[in-house]
Amino acid sequence: MKMILLLLLMLIARVAGVDAQSDVTKLSVTYEVHYLNYAEDDSLSRDIAQLDIGTNTSRYYSKVSEWYNFNPVGKAPYPGTKIKNEEVYKNMPNKGLVTAMHWPYWITTQDSINHLFDWQLVEGDSIVCGYPCHKAQTTFRGRTWTAWYTLDLAYNDGPWKLCGLPGLILHAQDSTRQFIFDCTSIEKGDGHTFSFPASKRIRLVTPEKAEELLLFEAADIEGNNKLLSPGLTRFWVTDKNGRIIKQIPKTAIPYELFHQNHKKKNKTNPRSRKKK
Repeated sequence: MKMILLLLLMLIARVAGVDAQSDVTKLSVTYEVHYLNYAEDDSLSRDIAQLDIGTNTSRYYSKVSEWYNFNPVGKAPYPGTKIKNEEVYKNMPNKGLVTAMHWPYWITTQDSINHLFDWQLVEGDSIVCGYPCHKAQTTFRGRTWTAWYTLDLAYNDGPWKLCGLPGLILHAQDSTRQFIFDCTSIEKGDGHTFSFPASKRIRLVTPEKAEELLLFEAADIEGNNKLLSPGLTRFWVTDKNGRIIKQIPKTAIPYELFHQNHKKKNKTNPRSRKKK
């Protein structure tokens, strides 16, 4: 009997330590996201995002994009929105990591959760979505962020990669106000399962390389398609009448800023740059 009990305890310990591929939603947090997509834009774009928090993991994604995944034909019930093609998993698929994906080319980065953000707790309080919140600030990869978090919801999580505070982040914005996350609703999880996507197309790169590819994607869409999908024979986009839409080069505005990337010419193919 003692031997059986010991084996059961060992099995439980082993299961508890396994990296999570899926989890069950305990809490769902909706954010209205305002962001500057391109430097050439006159105003901020708007997306509706959701943070599903599970037992040990979380998934942050666009609700608009999710709607289209299940309803490819039709108009999403989110007027005036544009999809921010980002998805972030915490402690999934590997414990202790923040995994961020940029679509449509599965550009993926991973960071250790521990000490990812060096938050400074500062004076200030507010009410967000009915919850009393405290203020914190941090500088992370070229941006200074201010966050409002609530101790009433003891989850060290938040929108996008933001995490590491003693309560759930309900509002956050960078100092330039190019990115703003504002919680609009908090609901008890409905118990639905969320999973980390299983795909051989995932391209794991450094955060610096991910920003470089994002800049290149906006500056040269055709070149980006040829670089990341060399098997395609068609690289243009057409309207509903079949006419080719001319792609105008733009300047992407990333979450994370790496100075060395902005010293380069964004129209240059990342594979063709000469090493110095």
